[in-house]
Amino acid sequence: MSKFGRVLASVLLACGPMTAACAQADPEVSRTFEQGWTHFRLDGSLQVVRIAQALPQLGRLPRSTFRGTVVYMHGCSGIDALSDRTADMLAAAGYLVFIPDSFARMTKPVSCDPSRNLGGLHREVLSWRQAEADHALKQVKALPSVDASKAFLMGLSEGGITTATYVGEAVAGRIIEGWTCHAGWPEYRGLLAPPGEPVLAMSSENDPWFQEPVLRGDCGEFMTTNSALRRSVVFRPPHPAAPHHDLMWNADARRLVLEFLDAASNARP
Repeated sequence: MSKFGRVLASVLLACGPMTAACAQADPEVSRTFEQGWTHFRLDGSLQVVRIAQALPQLGRLPRSTFRGTVVYMHGCSGIDALSDRTADMLAAAGYLVFIPDSFARMTKPVSCDPSRNLGGLHREVLSWRQAEADHALKQVKALPSVDASKAFLMGLSEGGITTATYVGEAVAGRIIEGWTCHAGWPEYRGLLAPPGEPVLAMSSENDPWFQEPVLRGDCGEFMTTNSALRRSVVFRPPHPAAPHHDLMWNADARRLVLEFLDAASNARP
């Protein structure tokens, strides 16, 4: 039983036409977007640029430049190699990826210790991350190069909890990685995607972070349908991903994500 389980159980440059939205944004929340990173492929070359620096260039590109847009919410340890690898994969497939940086806040309490599978150290972090997702989606969807009807929300672990529980901007779909939708804290529990909104949830049966009974299960228990556009996938033994928390290193997980994005994009009117 992990300590995480025991605890859980008990842009200024982005403004322009978005002046009103920016004026209302908490400067701490705005900072997480401006100082985050964007990954995209342009003229055959992968670009990795800080969001504040990339916005002028992105503002000049036609909407047809990218297949869609993904706002990616990193895990509790911040933007790391896992985040970059996922964003690079999505960018290589033709998507524009934005990664808000929660650690760009001037004040950022520690919410986990990944070296010990220890989480739940800052319960309020969920509302912080939801605010970051909401601000990022508002800014991204207002860019001329972004087709708002093909804007997705994706997250890993703490970012996956955020993705599952986010309420606000409409998205073309949600991808939840490394989260079960089960928790002792009620605000962390469940799936708040509107009926009919595409959702892909991926978890592993032997995830070392989620072995306590209250955390076990999967997001499928909160879905009324199981189809290509509303699906929970649990990697079980002997699948190599079964004992892992993060999944995007695995070819099967990557395939599921790209297939989901394609299907959800084509399902939009």
